[in-house]
Amino acid sequence: MDLQGRVSLVTGAAGGIGVKICEKFASLGSFVYLCDIKDTTEIVNSINSKYQKPRAATAKCDISNKDDVKAMYRHISEKSGGVDILINNAAVYGPKEKRHFPEISVDDFIKTIQIDLSGAVYCTLLAIPHMRQKGWGRIIFSAAPMSSSGIPSPYLAGKAGFIGLTKYISKNYTQDGILSFALALRHVDTPLIRKVIASRGHSVEDGIDTMNKKSLTGKMISPEEIAEIYAHFSLTSLPDLSGTVVLADGGITYLR
Repeated sequence: MDLQGRVSLVTGAAGGIGVKICEKFASLGSFVYLCDIKDTTEIVNSINSKYQKPRAATAKCDISNKDDVKAMYRHISEKSGGVDILINNAAVYGPKEKRHFPEISVDDFIKTIQIDLSGAVYCTLLAIPHMRQKGWGRIIFSAAPMSSSGIPSPYLAGKAGFIGLTKYISKNYTQDGILSFALALRHVDTPLIRKVIASRGHSVEDGIDTMNKKSLTGKMISPEEIAEIYAHFSLTSLPDLSGTVVLADGGITYLR
């Protein structure tokens, strides 16, 4: 089983999780568009260097801007026919200062939601018609955990919305061959987490060890493992799996 002939669009593709997702899906034969507000040319070149023919392309886009998203989809449609697999992975925490209630401003809250939730809605709305026409599609969400652990309010609200969207898409589009899935993430061992630990003046290895010990599994989930889970769902032909939300937090939620 592989994803030969399938076109994937991954948002937040320049981040630690996004890169591993793109690498995995390209390895399975999918042509992958790397969507990010940052330049992903270096990542694309790295992926394409492994294969005889290109399996990745940049799709620079501000997903909080629906006109940008429309332009991106027009480009993908012209070049590749449309998006078969959409992975809504992008997110920001919000402003560096005043991220939490009651200090956060309404404008900053809405701006974060525009990226973390509305951007995924724009991408999903434009993906569904092509998927329905083909009778096949996969829509995947990197969702929020089911506990907050000090996570900023707009990030948590936006990502939690993915769970509802997963259920809605499953209810209304499974009969069209479109399956939905969400992974509720918390404490992922990414380069960003390591940078945050270092910025606080702590030993990175000690900080990672402390975070690993908070999990019943003894370790945080890795970007590579997330990519494997997304690939497994994309390859499945079982409609009963649609609408599934899997909690991936190492058991932290059940310890609270």
